[in-house]
Amino acid sequence: MDHKVLCIDDETHNLEALERLLRKKYKTVTASSGAEGLETLKKHNFSLIISDQKMPEMTGVEFFMQAKDIQPDAVRVLLTGYTDLESVISAINQGQIYRYITKPWEPEEFLGIVRQAIEVFDMKGTIARQNQELQKANQELKSLDKMKSDFMVLVNHELKTPLTGIFSFVQLLNEEKLSDDQKMYIERISKNTQRLQDLINDTLLITRLQANNENLSIEEIDIYSLLEDEWKSLSPSFSGQSMSFDLTGPKPFPQLVNQKYIQIVIKKLLHNCLSHGQPNSVVKIKLVDATNHWQMKVENSSEKPIEKSVDQLLSAFSTSENILNHSGGTGLGLAVIQGILNLFGGSITISTDNQIFDIQIQLPKLEK
Repeated sequence: MDHKVLCIDDETHNLEALERLLRKKYKTVTASSGAEGLETLKKHNFSLIISDQKMPEMTGVEFFMQAKDIQPDAVRVLLTGYTDLESVISAINQGQIYRYITKPWEPEEFLGIVRQAIEVFDMKGTIARQNQELQKANQELKSLDKMKSDFMVLVNHELKTPLTGIFSFVQLLNEEKLSDDQKMYIERISKNTQRLQDLINDTLLITRLQANNENLSIEEIDIYSLLEDEWKSLSPSFSGQSMSFDLTGPKPFPQLVNQKYIQIVIKKLLHNCLSHGQPNSVVKIKLVDATNHWQMKVENSSEKPIEKSVDQLLSAFSTSENILNHSGGTGLGLAVIQGILNLFGGSITISTDNQIFDIQIQLPKLEK
């Protein structure tokens, strides 16, 4: 931008000297008194104001005290004599000047101070713009946060309520005498309704995890037994896969964890393996007890080539699937696991090689 400089001095030859020094780089306006300078400030915007201290009727300090109210962003520089240190202190304290220049000045030194003052003005402008952008971004975030809260209320109530009604009528229909086709229709309705309910529950859970405002209780749980129990509970639903389970590691494997969330992690993990695993393959899980943490290492063969990147696998609502060819599950399982692990300072890492999944879950050893 083009910078304008206002110079105030009651000595004509000083104003002429200042104008000659500055006019090659800056548009320079002069005033012969503080009063004239104040009127000029009301009509034009300036990046830099240079004023002499000793002037009749109004000193430089008095001028700057009023000037900063008219154009607070303009940088202020005071011209003063060697013996006028008291005025300099007043200018710094009351007129809020950037620098002072003693008379007589060296032209190169003078221009260097002016250049630095202009840089300060530009920096202040940049900071002001960034603050405005930050305030705007904060307002947008607040608005988005409210929209998210309103949406979650809608999801929790307005979607769950009709789903409950659908489940109830499906159960009533199952008690009636139905043809084979009707039974197939009811089964598909039930399956897709369950999938929608799982999606709603996972969405609400991810939102709660992001808010991170829960009080988390810690208790000792045998992870080995929990894995065995969850496999026995889930695997019958995937009997067509004929997948086996290979669990190794210390037995029992007691760890201090939050029971509710570790159960969700294990259930989501095993469900992911069963949903996408290759039929007749083996889900291998190894428990490792280290000094400051414990690990759960999972190896699983995928039924189809793995098309998603690791970032997509761990990101909620990220999908690369054809919408006409949905896979089972909500697609949020691994994202939910990562959100839970983040609560406890844990981590999940995934590596893929064609159709082989290697998942490693690590959690620090907690204390009650």
